[in-house]
Amino acid sequence: MAVLIPDTPPAGTAAVRDRRRRSAAALRLPRYDGRIRPVTRAAVAGLLVLAVLNAIFLYGLPGLADSEYAWPIKPRASAAFIGAGYLAGVVATALVVFAARRWRSVQALAVALLTLSIGLIAATLINRHTFEWEYVRTWAWTVVYATAPFGVLALGLRQRSVTLRPTLADPRLDGLRRLSLVAGGLLGAYAVALFACPGALGDDWPWPLTPLMAQAVASWLAMIAAALLWSAYDLRRTSEVLIPYATLGAWCLALLAVPALHAGDVTRSGLPLLLYLGALLVLLGLAAYGVTRTRRAGPLAL
Repeated sequence: MAVLIPDTPPAGTAAVRDRRRRSAAALRLPRYDGRIRPVTRAAVAGLLVLAVLNAIFLYGLPGLADSEYAWPIKPRASAAFIGAGYLAGVVATALVVFAARRWRSVQALAVALLTLSIGLIAATLINRHTFEWEYVRTWAWTVVYATAPFGVLALGLRQRSVTLRPTLADPRLDGLRRLSLVAGGLLGAYAVALFACPGALGDDWPWPLTPLMAQAVASWLAMIAAALLWSAYDLRRTSEVLIPYATLGAWCLALLAVPALHAGDVTRSGLPLLLYLGALLVLLGLAAYGVTRTRRAGPLAL
C-alpha cells in the first residue's frame, strides 16, 4: 500500500526560509490607510494656536495693527480682512485636530496653505522696505511664511505616500467639482492680476490698499482659489467635502461683516463694494452647496 507524503519542504529548508523572509518584508511595507499621522496633527495644532492669536488680534483688535504688527496695516478694514483669513484658519485647523482622521479630508487645506505662504513671503520680499526689521514680530512673520512651504511639502508627501487615491469619483460631486473649477479659476485669475498690478487694481477695492496690502489680499484670494481648484481636481468621496467648504463658508461670513464693522473705512461704496459683496455671496452659496454634499456619517468618516 502506497503512502502519500505531502509535497511540503521540511522546516529549515531554503523554501521555508524564503517564505519567512517575504512575510517579514510584507510586515514592513507601509499601511495605505490614509490616516493623519501624529506628527501632522501636532503641526496643525501649532497652526491652530497661531490662527487663534492672529484672528483675535487682527479681526478683534484691528486698530492695533497700525503699530503692533509685522508691518503697519491700515485702515482697520484691511487688518480685519487678514484676520478673517485667520478666523477661517481656526475653523479649518480645529476640524483637522479634533475631527479629521483621513488625509484626503484635509489635503485641500495643505494646498491652500502652501499657496498662501508662497504669496505672503513673496509679498514680504518685494515690499521689504515697508517692514520694521528691528522688531522680533517682523522676523517671526518672515520665518513662519518662509519655512511653511517646506514643512507643508514634507508632511504632505509623507501623508500621500501612505494614502491611496480612489480612481472613480462619487457622481454626486460632479456639480460641485464643476462649480469649484469655475469659481477657482476666476478667483485665481483675479488674484494673480492683483498681485502683479497692486497699484492699478488696488484702486478698485472698497477701501484703500497699499501695494503690500494689495498683494497680501491677493495671496489670501489665491489661497481660496487653490483650495477650490484642488477640490475640483481631486474630490472623490463626500466625506472629503466638509472641511474645505466649511472653511470657505467661515471665511465668506467673516469678510461679509467687514464693511459693516468698519463702514468708515469704505471709501468706494458703489460698484467696488457691490462686486466685493456679490463675489462673497456667490462663494458662500458654493460653500453651502458643498457642505450639503457631505455624507452624514460622523467625524470618524472624515
